Amino acid sequence: MYYQPPRALGLLVGAAITFWALAVTILLLNFGLGASLGIAGLLAFVGAIAAGGLALLFAYWTYALATLSYALDRNGLVINWGTTKQVIPLGAIERLVPGTAIGVPRVEGVTWLGYHIGRASIQRIGDVLFYSTHQDPEQVLYVMTTERNYAISVPDPAAFAHEIQVRQDLGPTAEVTHHVERTGAAAQAFWHDPVGRSLAVIALGAGAMMWGVVAFRYPGLPATFELHFPAWQALPVPDIVEREAILELPRTATLVLGINLLVGLALHAWDRVAGYVLFIAAIVIQVGFVLAFQLALRGV
Repeated sequence: MYYQPPRALGLLVGAAITFWALAVTILLLNFGLGASLGIAGLLAFVGAIAAGGLALLFAYWTYALATLSYALDRNGLVINWGTTKQVIPLGAIERLVPGTAIGVPRVEGVTWLGYHIGRASIQRIGDVLFYSTHQDPEQVLYVMTTERNYAISVPDPAAFAHEIQVRQDLGPTAEVTHHVERTGAAAQAFWHDPVGRSLAVIALGAGAMMWGVVAFRYPGLPATFELHFPAWQALPVPDIVEREAILELPRTATLVLGINLLVGLALHAWDRVAGYVLFIAAIVIQVGFVLAFQLALRGV
């Protein structure tokens, strides 16, 4: 059998937040494109990137809510949410407890009005993984299993409990283990590796630092000046260049950063340590670009 929780309110709120973040992204981009390169313009672009990231995140969460469902057969209960499936053997379900019996705690995770995905702790039953759209305790049903507890929202908890009991009495047709299935990008090991994620974030920060240094120096540069580049040569030959020429350095740095991160992600799926090496290399290269930029502008 197939069950879907009430989702209208959660979808409406999610869509509103997504469009708001998208509108902020467009406004900041317009401001950044209209402003000259400097701290204000850089902050506008950083804000646009952050708002765009939030828009994508909320868009995915809203999509995941649209897919939230519970599939029940003689072998198990499957909770579908976006690209994630929680597979629960039917024989592992020990009891069902209505939310009115023990209350509903505050959920930590993706949670807004009519949408609650995350973890919570209840004194009487312990940790609970929520996949519900409840607005009050009557819309929550706790599924207690031998390994983990879940909270779901089904239209008729009594009928749902009856269907589980009938199927448990019939017995399974195949062996099912308690596990989580992920597809698409969610299946990539990178997203579950805190070290890899931290290194990638530091690399992005180093890339942002490159543009920050450029934005800080650029407004004060003259229209033309002597550019000592390449800065790492023992006897660099200065060139007279226009101010816009210096922007090639951060653009190149950003291109190299993108390549480093993409190759690092690909290698991480094959060998975690190889991915780390690429992420660390990305950090070192970005710092090198910052130093090269500063040396190239010495005396300006």
